[in-house]
Amino acid sequence: MSNLITKFGDEFLYILKLDVAGVNWVIYKDWFLWSSDAQGYLEHLGGTAKGPTNPVMDCGRLKPIPTPTEGTEGSMSTIMRPKQLTPADIILDAEWKKNLKIWKQEEAIVKQQIAGTIPNLLFMKIHSFGSVQHIWEVLARDFEKKSQMVSVDLM
Repeated sequence: MSNLITKFGDEFLYILKLDVAGVNWVIYKDWFLWSSDAQGYLEHLGGTAKGPTNPVMDCGRLKPIPTPTEGTEGSMSTIMRPKQLTPADIILDAEWKKNLKIWKQEEAIVKQQIAGTIPNLLFMKIHSFGSVQHIWEVLARDFEKKSQMVSVDLM
């Protein structure tokens, strides 16, 4: 069996599969970072690519709306709903939705690349983490420790 995996579409260059023991972590990490950078997704790994914020919801254009609480008869809670949107708000909201979709797709592409290059055991550990940044931080923390132990053993 080859150490190289096939790429997902044209999104990434070939990446070595990460060994479950982490013996190839240093090379895997560099290949993955270079590939992510080449495709413009490196910021997702470092956490600097943040999802866009909703300008309509974040600019004081909300009003409290009493809403029946599900499952409890007669109980009410207050949630925040947008006030009547102006034409400018509608344009801002549409642009935000477009940018949010792009950001989510980029996150999903990087998650797929990580999932396709790690052993199933590791995937089961990280699959429920929300962001690419969180996934990468956990992998890096675990394997940086392992590679330090390997370095000490080699000395």
